Amino acid sequence: MTISSEVLRNVRALAASQDLVLTTAQLREVGAERADVRRMIRAGQWVPLTRGSYWVGRDARGPSLRARVRGLLLLTCGSQAMAAGPTAARLLGIQGLPPDDGTLHLATPHDTIRSRQGVHIHRTLVPDHAHTTLRGIPLTTPARTCADLLLQLPRAEAVSMLDSALHQGVLTSAAHLTLPTHLSGRPGACQARAWVPLADARAESPLETRIRLICLDGGLPPPVLQWPIPDPERGRTLRIDLGWPAQRVGIEADGQGPHGTPQALYEDRFRQNRLATLVPGLTLLRFTWSDTYRPDNILIPLRQALQRP
Repeated sequence: MTISSEVLRNVRALAASQDLVLTTAQLREVGAERADVRRMIRAGQWVPLTRGSYWVGRDARGPSLRARVRGLLLLTCGSQAMAAGPTAARLLGIQGLPPDDGTLHLATPHDTIRSRQGVHIHRTLVPDHAHTTLRGIPLTTPARTCADLLLQLPRAEAVSMLDSALHQGVLTSAAHLTLPTHLSGRPGACQARAWVPLADARAESPLETRIRLICLDGGLPPPVLQWPIPDPERGRTLRIDLGWPAQRVGIEADGQGPHGTPQALYEDRFRQNRLATLVPGLTLLRFTWSDTYRPDNILIPLRQALQRP
């Protein structure tokens, strides 16, 4: 016996408004019996998220982050908790974070919700002004999220996270100025506060941020980010990631994603040749992620290009 098409239609209609996640009670309301739920799980059609919540989508990639958070938070924990830390940051679309290990991070002052496999509870009281909702999901505000992560991440990742939040407009320049207030009185605040001014909204990728920090630490801060090079013949403007225009030196950050395909390599070559035509005498250095693990791979050729000791 299979679940009826009418029940499936009702399931999908109700789930559509809540990230394809339903509770046991909701499934029962639309006519799905326990045997139906077990059958759909065994067939791999539905995925249990927490005790009492299920993802009923059809995507081969499985439940999205929003679905997992909703199943855990909105439908299981009620109003006692909110997404926080890296989970809130990912919901907001902030990049530059460590690889996702699948753990969901929640903030709550209550001791009725406990950490368990795949769920990390941050026992803290988040002030009313520091939490919000995003399409029905309760989470910490961008400023509070960034402040929390400044206290949790190493410097390079923390600044990359801030750059991404500013670049995408998730964190406004006004909210950026409030970060020291969000950090005040918290363990690690002194160190984290020193990283706040390092953020720059012009950085377009975490790799650019890491290269910029290496240059800064090496005493060679780039005076220009996204150095504009007009190309009047083609009616466009090319940009170089980090630039020292007075010395005609630039750096390009070659991330694996945007620059790893054969077509991208061809376009990079054409672009570099065009830049050499537009800026005679230009020295354009190119670095990848592997170079950031050995700062001298960046600083030595940069010093030579800038004719600096």
